[in-house]
Amino acid sequence: MNRVFIAEKFIYRVKHEKYEPSEDEIKFIGWILGQPTKKLDVVISRYEQLFNRYVEKRCTKVDGNSICIYSWNQKTPFKVFPLTLHLYGTVILFSDNEPKEVLAYPIPKALSYAKSPGVPQDEYCDRLPVEVTRRVDGWQVTAYFNPVMNRWIFATRYVLHNMYFERGRLVIESIDSIANPYVYVADRIAQEENVYKSLDRFRGWTFTFVLEGPEPAITKPPYPLGEDYRRYKLYILMARDPNGRLYTWSETSRLIPYRSPEYIEPKPLNTLYEEVLKRVETRSYFAYIATEDPENPMVIELESEVYPEAMYVKYLYDAKSAALLITENITDKLIEIIDDNAAKAVIKMKNYIDEFSSILSSIDIHDAHSFAWKIVKVLSEHKEHVDISVEELTKILKERNMKRALRKVLSILLENSSLISKETFENLGNFINNLKKQTLYRHNIHG
Repeated sequence: MNRVFIAEKFIYRVKHEKYEPSEDEIKFIGWILGQPTKKLDVVISRYEQLFNRYVEKRCTKVDGNSICIYSWNQKTPFKVFPLTLHLYGTVILFSDNEPKEVLAYPIPKALSYAKSPGVPQDEYCDRLPVEVTRRVDGWQVTAYFNPVMNRWIFATRYVLHNMYFERGRLVIESIDSIANPYVYVADRIAQEENVYKSLDRFRGWTFTFVLEGPEPAITKPPYPLGEDYRRYKLYILMARDPNGRLYTWSETSRLIPYRSPEYIEPKPLNTLYEEVLKRVETRSYFAYIATEDPENPMVIELESEVYPEAMYVKYLYDAKSAALLITENITDKLIEIIDDNAAKAVIKMKNYIDEFSSILSSIDIHDAHSFAWKIVKVLSEHKEHVDISVEELTKILKERNMKRALRKVLSILLENSSLISKETFENLGNFINNLKKQTLYRHNIHG
């Protein structure tokens, strides 16, 4: 059963029905809330702490009922315990403040391989997933049957169909209004492609989809508008039945034959991780790891380290991102996915960076401090904020960690710069020429 619903139902019964739970039940609720305890007052206090600070509950009211969607507060660091994995779009129906029914129970939060607590690389490296898919870099939406509206409808991971944010403020419209732009797009596609017709025999189930747009979600493009929906595609991900069982991608596709993500051959997690780590065109892989509990398999994400920067180059022409990728020695891969103008600029930038790298490599360890001082001084002439000290840069140069030195300096120099701007290359060229003069000056003195 959905853990958000379990917690809400328990607290309601204790507070409003004078329910006296057993010690075992208190311990179970404490476990769900991430604080095992035998004391009821501790459980209540923990619930209030979580639901006031970490849990975002957004509700719409209609005829004495409330429909509420739950998510983790994005402004606070994510913590892994049983409740939090279900805090990504759970929708619950309330009647007179009593939790009555789970309407939507989407896929749990994916845990990042080798990064998230609970998924250590040494423990999971040899685990073989049941299925693996390539992540569609879009917006997750959940389809569920809404009994108040008497129809299938979508929600995002954070808001219901009649909710959206305007300048950081939550706007809630009437229950009949599809005000959320992502839900509007998904709804139009679902109507035109007969998705709702396919779903109708599965009332009580939850189906998780992803909406792919003309630009990847990672670049944070603006909301879709009006007829933009024709530029989007909907993909089906996973289904969950009324008993809570979460189906794999292929099982779901057999239930609802529809567009689905690209399948990847299952391999041990560490092999998959090494495969995706330097891919510029793939955000990540998702791996389905079976557990003894069919309701709570592990969904593990194996992320590319370079994809975000590659998309910033492809769609935003970000000079800093291009420079960072060049230092990773994947220039050729980057050029394959960007347009000709951007590719020419990347090649030009690589020549400058190679020259800068040669200058750094020629620095004698005894001159590290003076060169660090010169670099910081020249950076200060180009940028108002230079967040590296002479001491920090000196230490990096003395350690001969030239890649780190390159990345630190270029990140500062090229912050908020366009790859296709003439000014960017003028600044880069002037910066390197000043350092070359310093190099010649030092060599002449010691010569």
